[in-house]
Amino acid sequence: MKKILFLIFVIGFLSSCNNTDESSNAITNELNGEWNLVAVSCFCDPIHLEAGDHIWTFNLSANMLNIINNVTEDLHTIPDTGVYEISFSENTVTLLDVEYDYYFENDRLYLANQPEADGPLIEFIRE
Repeated sequence: MKKILFLIFVIGFLSSCNNTDESSNAITNELNGEWNLVAVSCFCDPIHLEAGDHIWTFNLSANMLNIINNVTEDLHTIPDTGVYEISFSENTVTLLDVEYDYYFENDRLYLANQPEADGPLIEFIRE
């Protein structure tokens, strides 16, 4: 009887250890890594960039974002080169106290902060 109870306990323990939230891991893995900023649209003049001009590297395990700006032109809607603390959930990223919804479409990453009210819509590609 003790062996059966022990076996049930072990099976329950092992099944709970293997139970992970796959949707959260998929989102984390999809957002993680290096992205090239290619466009920003808002109530301002649209900004179009080439891959490599502005590189954002998300490190979600450390809650950090590394931004490298390789052009000298001052773009008012894009943070300066630096390392920034971020927080994230399944569909939002908070950077510099601004919460962005993020989503993926056609292999592109979009960060949106109320674009319907002329907030920025930021578009990235992977290279």
